[in-house]
Amino acid sequence: MPQEVITKLRRMTRWIGGLALIVGLICICLTTEPGPPPIPWTVLHFALWLCQTVFLVQFVLRVVYAMRAGAAISYLSSAHGFIDGLAALAVPLAVLAGGREPEVWLAGMVWVMKLINVAPGVHQLKRVIVREARSLGSVACLFVIILFLAAAALFALERAGQPAEFGSLRQSLWWAIVTLTTVGYGDIVPKTGGGRLIAGSVMIFGLCVFGLWTGIIANAFAAEAKRQDFLDNWDLVAKVPFLRSLNASGMATLAHALRRMDVPENTELFRRGQDGDCMYFLVSGEVEVDVQPQPVRLTAGSFFGEVALLAGGVRNATVRTVRPSTLLVLDVMDFRTLAAQHTELTRAVEAEAQHRTGGPSPAA
Repeated sequence: MPQEVITKLRRMTRWIGGLALIVGLICICLTTEPGPPPIPWTVLHFALWLCQTVFLVQFVLRVVYAMRAGAAISYLSSAHGFIDGLAALAVPLAVLAGGREPEVWLAGMVWVMKLINVAPGVHQLKRVIVREARSLGSVACLFVIILFLAAAALFALERAGQPAEFGSLRQSLWWAIVTLTTVGYGDIVPKTGGGRLIAGSVMIFGLCVFGLWTGIIANAFAAEAKRQDFLDNWDLVAKVPFLRSLNASGMATLAHALRRMDVPENTELFRRGQDGDCMYFLVSGEVEVDVQPQPVRLTAGSFFGEVALLAGGVRNATVRTVRPSTLLVLDVMDFRTLAAQHTELTRAVEAEAQHRTGGPSPAA
């Protein structure tokens, strides 16, 4: 089967699976409504089993494709395969175990886990948590220490006055959890002065602990995203022949400075007469430069927009995409910084600009 057909089939199955997920979750919620559901049960029943069939077929197709690729075991043992299998088999297994409708459809709530397979940042978050495991574990130890010390203190101070609420360490732990997490349900409140003093301290410590967790994950996630963007840009930079002349230091600096842009077809990038504030490197796709006597098309590996950037003037052409394109954008300030550090880049861009302004090629 041609690769294009396989790609289209994969895209179609993803769309169908997404639609089935939305419809299935809505229908499961409707089955729990008290009294007759707003939609006839026959319709809900048909929709739910149709969604279940979609997930089952989707799982089987992926297993077959993995078998043909010789990666069936790898797929089934991966988190992706486990979630697909769970979504496909949870409801049938619940039925075989003797579950009755509509309660059996509660097992279908595991369908929502399929979002993990399509969420773009889940794997990135996993790497962040693994890399910052020691820091996160240290804060978790601090949380546990405060939790048990606070529970023991409130047990000692409040059990005499409130035996029903603080009569055991287990009950005190419940109070400590809701207080340390700053939820504070209000069902258990210390009445002694010492208990209230400890409660206030626990609330402050709770803010500090969760602030530390949030800060660690946020900083690590930002660093991981920046690292991934750098690697992606490096791969894209390597695809532009013009940029391969740079040394490793220049490539690294450029990869940090460039900004990726994925543009659909027939999209105007800039118009004649606008200020030139950046230049573009075309990684894939095709663009059309509207110049006289006739428009010129540029393909992957080309760059444009450098003339106005060098001269500090305005655009002398209008550029729009002909096909979906991936571009790398270099802002004027980053260009000037790179030009000061890597003169070979400046000379190459200037040479190309002179060639374009003096010849038939476009000068944007």
